[in-house]
Amino acid sequence: MILDACFVNDFGGCFFELLCLKVGKAAEEMWKSMSEEEKAPYEVKSGQRKVEYEKQMKAYNKKQENSANGIGDDHEVDALQAIRRKLKDPRKNLRNWRKGDPCVSNWTGVICTMPQPDGFLHIQELRMLNLNLTGKLAPELGQLSNLTVLNFMWNHNITGSIPKEIGNIKSLKFLLLSGNQLSGPLADKLGFLPNFLMFQVDLNQITGSLPKSFVNLISCKHFHMNNNSISGQIPSELSSMPALIHFLLDNNNLMGNLPPEFSQMPKLRILQLDNNNFGGTEIPASYGNMSNLVKFCQRKKRINGLMVQMVKL
Repeated sequence: MILDACFVNDFGGCFFELLCLKVGKAAEEMWKSMSEEEKAPYEVKSGQRKVEYEKQMKAYNKKQENSANGIGDDHEVDALQAIRRKLKDPRKNLRNWRKGDPCVSNWTGVICTMPQPDGFLHIQELRMLNLNLTGKLAPELGQLSNLTVLNFMWNHNITGSIPKEIGNIKSLKFLLLSGNQLSGPLADKLGFLPNFLMFQVDLNQITGSLPKSFVNLISCKHFHMNNNSISGQIPSELSSMPALIHFLLDNNNLMGNLPPEFSQMPKLRILQLDNNNFGGTEIPASYGNMSNLVKFCQRKKRINGLMVQMVKL
């Protein structure tokens, strides 16, 4: 006799349900008969599982809330909170950073993208210009992977070094940190930003030499590092920055020779090197071939016009 498959399945299902009922009833009777001491280990395990369940539910609900209201990546929200903790805000410009979603609630200085292919908004710009902030720049800035503009200009009292983690933000185009008290050397990692257009850190207290890795900033057009304490020789390798238009290094502690290779920079229009320690360094004759250069400053002389005239001075 061949049994029908549906009958077997139905019978098996009913048998399983009956078995579960019997096991459950037996377990209930056994539990009632146990002492408090015997129950204790199971109650501990039950409590641990409850805590883990609540933790997972909290994370799930937070993700659902973010998905519905704005940012979907918890890491970006956490990064902003870490950035806030490193700063002091005497004028309370960032008081709305404590509630809601950064994009939907319009946190001060936070500019978000339009909805992305992943369905979420992301942090695109941090505009912290002239907010009278103090404190330090947090390494968590490097976790804002969709950032294109990072602007902390003219806060005057932001100290510490420029976090090397900013070099992780491959989408970054503008790093604007002028007018603070940032110090320490520039990290090599900052030289690996493929979309970088403007590097502006003038009027700070930056020390050390210029990293040779900056040669990799092939899209950079504006290089403003004047009024710091940058020292050493200008790396000749930087002449390979093909898009550079403004190269401002005046009022530093640079020394050595003026690289003749700078004459190979096809788009350079402004080169400011005055008030450094170049001593009796001569202006390379090759600079006379820089037809696009309209302003050259070296030592305390300001020279405008054609480079042929400048070289003859």
